[in-house]
Amino acid sequence: MQSDPEPWYSTTLNLWQLAGVLVASWTLTKALTEGWRRTIGRRRYVTTRLRKIAPGVRHDYVASLLGEPKWQSTKQCTRLRPTEPQEASGETLKVELTVRTWLLSKFCYLVTWCDNDAVVMYGITTTSWWFRPWIRVHETRVRLGKTPFAALTDSSIHRAWLGNRRFGYYEEHYFGNLGGYRSWYVGVNDFGYNAFPVADGWFDVSDPSRTLLLSDARKAYRASAPINTVVVSGIALYEEVQDGRFFGIALGADQDLVRLADPEYHVLDSRIARAHRRVRAWRWDLRYRRWEKKQLARQHQ
Repeated sequence: MQSDPEPWYSTTLNLWQLAGVLVASWTLTKALTEGWRRTIGRRRYVTTRLRKIAPGVRHDYVASLLGEPKWQSTKQCTRLRPTEPQEASGETLKVELTVRTWLLSKFCYLVTWCDNDAVVMYGITTTSWWFRPWIRVHETRVRLGKTPFAALTDSSIHRAWLGNRRFGYYEEHYFGNLGGYRSWYVGVNDFGYNAFPVADGWFDVSDPSRTLLLSDARKAYRASAPINTVVVSGIALYEEVQDGRFFGIALGADQDLVRLADPEYHVLDSRIARAHRRVRAWRWDLRYRRWEKKQLARQHQ
């Protein structure tokens, strides 16, 4: 009897080949995915993760989406006093909020304010022309860095400031139950993209705090200045929020904190850093001169 011929293939060899193909495919897929996230897919990658953040979520959940924050600090606040005196007995009104700031792919800054590790409010400041996401302020769509304040209904609650170096403006919008009892603070951050300051002569001199603008000047500013920052807040029962002192001189990311990590402030100098400083100064001067000419032309009309 003739024995069966030897098989032309080896079962053991094919199994090792299959394992090698699977490992190589997994490695290639991971490399392509990581490359996509770091290049043409950066904007979409950041946007999809920002959509998952909302007031009330845990900080650990935000960190799982975006990693550890680059900056962290604390902020002292005072809870609103109860209406009944007996309810306030034995209750601590002072509270410490944790403020965390992320720089996301050099596109934007994300800031969260947390009370007991729960996000009370969060803010997004765009810093690049390539990142101008659409934001829903209740039923109105706003594109950060492009849409002016006039696209939103006028709000009587606003605040502006102008110093030798720092400036800013924001207004509050609240829609009650229809908006989920959330508050939207939309404004201009001096470290964000397409930021333009208010003029010194626009402030209402009758206001003791020097933070309110004259009606005509504010109307002109709302018609031309684009929104580059939005802060979404849940029910934040703090005295500083009610009287307008909560954000200080920065809605969102604080320039004095985050700018020290910018290449132009690096201690170790380089030719690239010097070129970066010159280009940034030239672009800022050009934008400001264009905006100033536009405002002067509008005043003479």
